[in-house]
Amino acid sequence: QNLGCQPGMASTSRRNLPGTGSKDLFKWTSETKEFKLTGQYAVQEHIQDKIRQEPSAVDVICKCPHDVHPDEWIYEHLRQFIIELGYLIVKMGPSCDKSIHPKMTAGEGFEFLSACYGNKPQLVSAIDYSCHNTDFYVGVLNKAKNFPRPNHVALGKKAMKELKDVAKRLYRVLAHAYYHHKELFEEFEKKTSLYRRFSKLCMKYKLANFTPPIPLGDDDDEE
Repeated sequence: QNLGCQPGMASTSRRNLPGTGSKDLFKWTSETKEFKLTGQYAVQEHIQDKIRQEPSAVDVICKCPHDVHPDEWIYEHLRQFIIELGYLIVKMGPSCDKSIHPKMTAGEGFEFLSACYGNKPQLVSAIDYSCHNTDFYVGVLNKAKNFPRPNHVALGKKAMKELKDVAKRLYRVLAHAYYHHKELFEEFEKKTSLYRRFSKLCMKYKLANFTPPIPLGDDDDEE
């Protein structure tokens, strides 16, 4: 028996019930006209709603509502980036075997060590770097001491430094995907606009330096 939402039925809460078919997922009413800061996950849900409506509307998705603190906005976007980057890493997996990419590189002359193994950075394969760093920073962003939820005020200096570290590591994964799995990267980007959103947020709030650079198309905005 299908216990999920029946086709054509509006969900009374923001939940995908067991048995809900893929075409009926996320069929709830979104607060699209005016953002309301209600509930612990209001900012996260607002961002996800905007992405589902039109992932290519980068300016709309990245525009911080007037009643949300920029630090909270950055934090929630980075959490969302990690979620979506996980899908890209899974897609890279078959063509990113340790025997093919034994080092984490991004084009010619850029090699990165992983700092997820204690005090001494280590040289690991590209797929291990990608997986370990995303897993590591999920833990970092879930530390209530530095990132209490809900949080509607400025974050501390240590927390902001960690957000910049997150952005730097996430960019390296994107850069590896672009330079070594370009066809896959472009296909994923066409569907999600993940890199364009990431770039927009990082440039606006000066979160990370893009080294090596990932060239955007001529029709993309630059700040």
